[in-house]
Amino acid sequence: MSQINKLAYVDQKLGAPSDGQQTTRILFNTIEAPGTTSGLIFFKTFQGLTNGQTNLTQNRLDSMESMVIKTIWLAQYNTAGILENFGGKVQQTVSIILGNQQVVKSLPIQFNQGDTAQTFDRLHENAAVITDTFVVPFDSSYQFHMPVEIRLLTDIVIPPQVSFEVRIDSNAGVYGAGAVVCALSGYGKIFSAGNTF
Repeated sequence: MSQINKLAYVDQKLGAPSDGQQTTRILFNTIEAPGTTSGLIFFKTFQGLTNGQTNLTQNRLDSMESMVIKTIWLAQYNTAGILENFGGKVQQTVSIILGNQQVVKSLPIQFNQGDTAQTFDRLHENAAVITDTFVVPFDSSYQFHMPVEIRLLTDIVIPPQVSFEVRIDSNAGVYGAGAVVCALSGYGKIFSAGNTF
């Protein structure tokens, strides 16, 4: 079943209307000053977060919205807003829970992170790494640390009105005094009030 058909199938089974606007979606959530901990839960609390820290007010989509997750993105920033290694590069796993069902279980993220700004899936340039025999100074257009980006190979659908959360488990991950961000990107359907565009 294709991703578009799966999204339509889930919406139909849940009674969601099919006249929503198809769109690219990115859902993100921030945890401020997490410190050193063995676990983080994203998309659980929204109190006190501003528009730049999350784009949701609850851990579920509206009754006429749904989404297919294609990528999980994790980043850590220090108090000056500079990107750092997520969790201090200790062994960590990510899990996604939809309703009361775990749909991604303990997926290791260390294959998608590192200092060289080149992820395992080879989607990004090899930034901040000298690639020839000349000594090239680091440039402000490069970043030394990259966020963790995990491309999913299976369709994970967030249906309307079903709670969801993303959990990070680690052995004393060092997340610092700044902020950690989780973003789920993909495509889906949003409510469309008009009949024509």
